[in-house]
Amino acid sequence: MKILHVNNQASVGYNLSRAQRELGHRSDLLARSDPGQRPPDILATSVLSLYLKLLRIAPRYDLIHVHGGIGFSGLGLLLYRALGKRFISHFHGSELREDKQTSFSFLCERLFVSTPDLLDQGGNVGGRELIHIPNPVSMEGVQVVDWDARLRDLKGGAPLRLAHMPTRRSVKGTSNVIKGVEDARARGANIELDLIESVHLDEAMRRLQNSHVCIDWLSGDYDIHGVVSIEAMIRGIPTICRIDERRYPEEIPIIAIQPEELSDKLLDICGDPGELSNVGRLSREYALRYHEPVNVARMVEKYL
Repeated sequence: MKILHVNNQASVGYNLSRAQRELGHRSDLLARSDPGQRPPDILATSVLSLYLKLLRIAPRYDLIHVHGGIGFSGLGLLLYRALGKRFISHFHGSELREDKQTSFSFLCERLFVSTPDLLDQGGNVGGRELIHIPNPVSMEGVQVVDWDARLRDLKGGAPLRLAHMPTRRSVKGTSNVIKGVEDARARGANIELDLIESVHLDEAMRRLQNSHVCIDWLSGDYDIHGVVSIEAMIRGIPTICRIDERRYPEEIPIIAIQPEELSDKLLDICGDPGELSNVGRLSREYALRYHEPVNVARMVEKYL
């Protein structure tokens, strides 16, 4: 099958397209360039450029997989739908929660969502079925942390290194992270916080790799984890996040807390860091099972 992915939130379009190639499809990515994402096959320089390129190259593909929903730009796609072109819409967050890019969802034969909380938003797409597809994360070049060495460092007096990687601070709950870290430090915790923002993806992953613990979403408004959590888990790095564990497989190894509990949790970890090794091992096993790109592409395959 010839598949075109459009847009690339958290490199999901890129990772899915590569995995689909492994499964025998011709799968390409059309997107704007972003240093925080993997590069597209077909580069657009603006939103208008992306739209015009999509209209021009859509006839080459059997299926158009749009990440982020389809708003009024769907007007230009109506003719293709009438001619039998197939569409999938893949929602990644605020566009569905805030009902921003849903006007032309009727063009799509399937509606995917990237996080399980979005399954509650069917009312914004006329009550249609929403299908949760876990986010794929690339395994290429990933190094698993050496916990024997890291625990030796921590026992020798090295600070506990924390990584937090917000795209939007208000969404990720960054103020809660900073407050919890400052409070734990004031109470005697030997910790360092690496706030990773506005850097190239390779630099972000290098700094994440250097951490002992990742702190992802810690907002009181969301109870889910993001792609950053998966990036940490695949490296064997334990992750702290505010999640509703009922939405996920029971074996999910994320350290689930409320924002106000962060300071106490960091003090607990500093007092007894030995468990980090086991949580890291379980984290990698979980990420391989649910987020390895070919496994995710096989989930998508059922709907193609």
